[in-house]
Amino acid sequence: MADNTIVTVSLGLVTILASGLTSSWVTHRLNKNHNQTIFLREKAETLYLAADEYGSSVAGMAVSYLPLLEGRYDYNTMLDQQISSGSKKPENGGAKTMTMIVDIYFPTVRPALENVWEARAAFNKVTGAIKAAWQEAEFDGVRLLEGPFRSAALDFNKAINELKREIVEAARIQSGVKQPEV
Repeated sequence: MADNTIVTVSLGLVTILASGLTSSWVTHRLNKNHNQTIFLREKAETLYLAADEYGSSVAGMAVSYLPLLEGRYDYNTMLDQQISSGSKKPENGGAKTMTMIVDIYFPTVRPALENVWEARAAFNKVTGAIKAAWQEAEFDGVRLLEGPFRSAALDFNKAINELKREIVEAARIQSGVKQPEV
């Protein structure tokens, strides 16, 4: 009978110990997953704000070209306006932050970010042509670039909006938010 009591008490203690260890392990895993979800959500928010800020910055620069293209002021006035509006340091990190966060935490967003860089390169090509036409005193040539300029600016805006959409989707997947049925 004493042997049964020792076995029963031993099994009870082992059960309690195993239960406690299992409970501790499960709690640790749940907390770790919860903390990682919160961390990734914060990174996604930072990435979204950086993308939005970068898009707004380029849009602000694009707006400064319109009076030039319409012949309302000269190239130097446009540059002065860009300098005065672009001297503010980005609050959310801009392009460097976007690239870093995508590379480290959200590689699925990389194609959308690449599209932003391609659209920005196309935009820069048009603004380079505007500068060259202005320097050659080809004022009519500057005005002829208004259509390509507007198209490049719209393409950039579409690329930024697509990037932000991809960021939201990646963030929802990482944080376990159910995706809407389409």
